[in-house]
Amino acid sequence: MRIFETIKPGHPFLQQYISYYYLDIADDEDYCNEYICYPHYNNTISLYKSHTTSLQNNHSIVSFEKDAAPLQIFTPLRENILKVTQRGPVFKVGIVFEPFGINQFLRKKIPLNERACSPAFHFFDEGFVRNLFNGYQFTAMANLLDVQLLKLFTPMENPYLTKAIEIFSSTTDEVGIDELAEVKLGISRKHLNRLFKRYIGVTAQKYRSIVRFRQLINCKLHQNEPQNLTALSHQVHYTDQSHFIKACKQLTGLTPSQFFKDGEMIGSEDTFWSFAR
Repeated sequence: MRIFETIKPGHPFLQQYISYYYLDIADDEDYCNEYICYPHYNNTISLYKSHTTSLQNNHSIVSFEKDAAPLQIFTPLRENILKVTQRGPVFKVGIVFEPFGINQFLRKKIPLNERACSPAFHFFDEGFVRNLFNGYQFTAMANLLDVQLLKLFTPMENPYLTKAIEIFSSTTDEVGIDELAEVKLGISRKHLNRLFKRYIGVTAQKYRSIVRFRQLINCKLHQNEPQNLTALSHQVHYTDQSHFIKACKQLTGLTPSQFFKDGEMIGSEDTFWSFAR
């Protein structure tokens, strides 16, 4: 049995901060899966029922162990590709946060540009994770996550960061970093970058490049009528098609044609991974 499902948080309040949950299950004892996650402005908490992990450079290796404790992994915003290897049966739930969203739930400050895992990292109490995996009815699991996340919620506001993220997310206007900081927000570029590094994990410029990249991917994958890359590039404020080709190579190591050929949409949200064949 192989299951991959996505679902939105049921509580409307949480949808401000969490994009979606996903369930990833494979119960074959000999299961082995390897995939590439591409750069993205989200960050995630991955919960595994009974696994161990090795976090290598841009590579996470997760192995099933029957008597192992639940595993919790934090994956920050990705400015490079990340390879994930799963060995043995998989029982996983992922929580995909909106930008700045995870900051509303952290009980203690962690570096937001580094992967982390239990036992050093705990987002939830271990007892809650064990209880979460007592059943595999996804709606019920999502409801449990909703309740627990509402308990963890601690408001953190930063109007400068919120406004900057909103502007970067817009495809109607293109704003330079200096103009954004000094004109739109009334702060220095240095201050803006300090906020992004602290709460997002990268500079404002890097964040914008990843957002633009993901916007074009979403336009390409969800377009109602086929458009060429030139039209799509202009739509999300690349100078031209060659500009996007260069950005795609920098972020993924692939040309756009290779990227879209190798990648695969799974679930009903924006999960776009490349699987080893």
